[in-house]
Amino acid sequence: MDLEQQIVNQFGLSAVICEPLNTPTNDVIAVTTRTGRFALKIYHLQRTPDEVQWEVDLVTHLMRNGAPVARPVRGRHGYVEGLRVDGRDRVAVLFEWAPGEKPAPTRDTYALLGKAAARIHRAADTFTSSLPRENYDAHTLIDEQLQRMSRHLKEAQQWEQAVALGERLKGVIADPALDRGVCHIDLTLDNVHRHGEEITVFDFDSAGACWRAIEPHAILCSSRTLFDAWLDGYRSLRPFERLNEQAVAAFCIIGNLRGVAWDLGVAISSRGEPRLGSADLPGVVDAWLDWERQHLCV
Repeated sequence: MDLEQQIVNQFGLSAVICEPLNTPTNDVIAVTTRTGRFALKIYHLQRTPDEVQWEVDLVTHLMRNGAPVARPVRGRHGYVEGLRVDGRDRVAVLFEWAPGEKPAPTRDTYALLGKAAARIHRAADTFTSSLPRENYDAHTLIDEQLQRMSRHLKEAQQWEQAVALGERLKGVIADPALDRGVCHIDLTLDNVHRHGEEITVFDFDSAGACWRAIEPHAILCSSRTLFDAWLDGYRSLRPFERLNEQAVAAFCIIGNLRGVAWDLGVAISSRGEPRLGSADLPGVVDAWLDWERQHLCV
């Protein structure tokens, strides 16, 4: 049975037109019907139905508590449905299409993104679940990522430097006063739409319990000015203490560990041809160490 017919059967839609989108980890399909537009998220093969149900439960909790997130759509068996794609059983969730479009990287956009992050964190503080999901601790974020990259780092003669850096980073984030809770983890402009002065957030596939200072790390990596705009937006709704602000610089490296592991093809969700190889790692490690020298007091 083709995908269009499965969507009709599972979600009760008609006159379905599917357009695959270019997404790196999960398969996302833009679904157009007479009654509206939707995003069908078909999860990568390592995601279990229980893990996806955790994500849907989080999103519906956030929605009920005022966070600006894309609304899931019920199917025949609930929000989490099974589809057969290219001969494999896949877990899928249908979402309403987020209004607007990917925004331009302006100061006011990042102020709105900061407000969206604050609303998500505030709502997530009351979320609980007995279902399995990632708990991002220092071992998961640092040790596990370095171990995944160990062969490549050793081939590049960067293993000892990278492990020593990891130990220093663990020291930075060891402070128990740092804010922890459920985070989106990948809250970039790729995962939001803007419509006027409203931001709608989607793709919580990376979400889990983590330090809240990880949320804006990609922004600080690219621009201190845009990071300050994010902080202004966030702090207009929720505290982001100075200690957490200082820790964001450490997560610029820690967050990149996961990205480099994915690009090397050694992450759980990696797919396609690797974007990096061992020969690229001396430059990568040098960039980490340079960032540490410039932004971290360790």
